[in-house]
Amino acid sequence: MKILLIDDDEELCAELREILETEGFKVDIALDGLQGLAHLQEGQYQIIILDLKLPGLDGYNVLKSIKKTEDPVKVLVVSGRPLRDPLFKETSASKHEEEMALNLADLVINKPFKVENFILKVNELASSLVDKG
Repeated sequence: MKILLIDDDEELCAELREILETEGFKVDIALDGLQGLAHLQEGQYQIIILDLKLPGLDGYNVLKSIKKTEDPVKVLVVSGRPLRDPLFKETSASKHEEEMALNLADLVINKPFKVENFILKVNELASSLVDKG
């Protein structure tokens, strides 16, 4: 199963790639939103791991593009800030983007996360694809 990891944190991407490849996944990395979309046009992925805060094209817009395709792809959104946190002060525009992302994503995980929880979520998405498959 192929995974595309879209995150601008190179060190995190390298660590997650190693972990996911140990789990049996093939992993490609994109370090910004535009690079992520280019990868999506070139290859077929079953799972996308997507950070919301990206240079170039933000994760919200990448997510909208992913969900417009007819490919049966699952998206795990990774956020550096707690989503739906009532204590987090935000503008109505960012609140709208957050709700949109939560509605379009298949699963969400907040950074920092435990590796075990991350692997559980990725395997959950992989299982849902196999079950339908």
